[in-house]
Amino acid sequence: MDKIPLNVIIRGLEAQYSVSKSEYWASYLVYFYYEEFKKYLNEEKFEKARVTLEKAKGVLYDYRYHFYYGLLFSKLGDYENAEVELKRSISMNETFSLGYYELGNILYLKKDYDEAVQSYLKAFELNKDFALPLLKLGDTYFESGQLTDAEIAYKSALKVEKLPEIYLRLGVLYNEKNQFNKAEKMFREGLSIEYKPEIAYNLSYTLSKLGKHFQAMQILKELVKNFPAPEVFNELGIIQKNLGLYEEAIESLKNAGEQFEENYIKARLFIEGITDKLLMDLKKFDSEYAHFLENAVKSKESIEDKLTRIEYPFKDEISLIFNITDDMGEINIEEFMNILGIKRVGDKRKEYITYLPYVLSGIYISGGDPILIEKNATKTSVALYGDTEGLLLAKALTMTYIGFLFTSEPLDSIIQKILEQVSFIHYPFYQEVIKYLEENRTSMEDFIDTFSEPSTTYEFIKYFLEILSYEPIVDDISPISSLTFGKILLFLLKVNAKT
Repeated sequence: MDKIPLNVIIRGLEAQYSVSKSEYWASYLVYFYYEEFKKYLNEEKFEKARVTLEKAKGVLYDYRYHFYYGLLFSKLGDYENAEVELKRSISMNETFSLGYYELGNILYLKKDYDEAVQSYLKAFELNKDFALPLLKLGDTYFESGQLTDAEIAYKSALKVEKLPEIYLRLGVLYNEKNQFNKAEKMFREGLSIEYKPEIAYNLSYTLSKLGKHFQAMQILKELVKNFPAPEVFNELGIIQKNLGLYEEAIESLKNAGEQFEENYIKARLFIEGITDKLLMDLKKFDSEYAHFLENAVKSKESIEDKLTRIEYPFKDEISLIFNITDDMGEINIEEFMNILGIKRVGDKRKEYITYLPYVLSGIYISGGDPILIEKNATKTSVALYGDTEGLLLAKALTMTYIGFLFTSEPLDSIIQKILEQVSFIHYPFYQEVIKYLEENRTSMEDFIDTFSEPSTTYEFIKYFLEILSYEPIVDDISPISSLTFGKILLFLLKVNAKT
């Protein structure tokens, strides 16, 4: 029960051994010398640890002396001598499973992966109840890019012992393979055994890739309560910003510290607007974006003048939006949700076609302010469609609109940027979109001839990206200009900076 201090036990055994130098007392004394050695090693009192090893050797010299010397050299970063000592240890006891395991760890650190594999396999061969060699075998395969072999090793380790660390490794491996549903399952099973912050942190990433952004945010909120690391605050702030929770994002990113200052500055833009001070601070990290915002401010008046000359297709929706914006053009989301009878974010997603004009109206009412455009689009879209569909829709429309309104960026470049965002927001849907574009792309004429109003948000985005890929002009889409999809596309084409 550890009620007697270790040094008291050792003094008593030393006294007994000085009186009776029997093998019985020697074995006890050496055992506690090695316990003292481990204590000093963990405390990084390396000289005291070395002295204790020599005391143990003076009483009873066996394979353990070289084993522990190997651990000491490993702690000191001297992997060459650590390898020598561990090999001496297992040469004196060829059935010493732990010795092979620790030798494998040294070889792994030295990047001698083939030899490390052999050591881990030998360690497990000698002790089939020892899961750690299989876990580290998986790490070795993972490090060398052999993901299939790593998966087999981790799964084999789970059959021996269900350690949370193994579930963590498998989840990370599935993330690496973009198999996010499998990753989520592994992380959740690991957390059911024991709550570990690294598992929760990785699960939040997985959930984000699956489009479950509110779930990811909640996990990070819980995580920062007990493990307030800068990286966790940063990830939490990024998710909050993406969901339009800008005030919360600023608080999180402030706590993330100087190493994530760029994200903090970019979040402040959505609260403070585009100011000279923020632009100056932003230039230290992202001069290209700062330059874009500067030009947007300079051209704001001419852009808004251009917008007034374009007939807006959704009169009722823009009228509603106009009546619930403040003097800065920001939409009052609470009032917006009340008017439409939305009690919780995403409740009305099934009625998506009815609400698309509100998202576009939130964009249009923002004038020539790219920050406000993104802010209004995100808040309205997430309120209407939820964290997955809402973010996808907001990104697709705002990236196209901003590209058309402020730049002469080629359409294929805009499409690629949208696809990149889709992969971040909902990776399975990204795969679906890529497959759709590869299999369905034919011609503008075929698209128009067979077109019918999309029935879901996901279908809208697929159709939207497909028709953009044909680089349409206003005349091309006249056959569908009476439909909601056609009206949105027609308006965007008229906004195009090249027209």
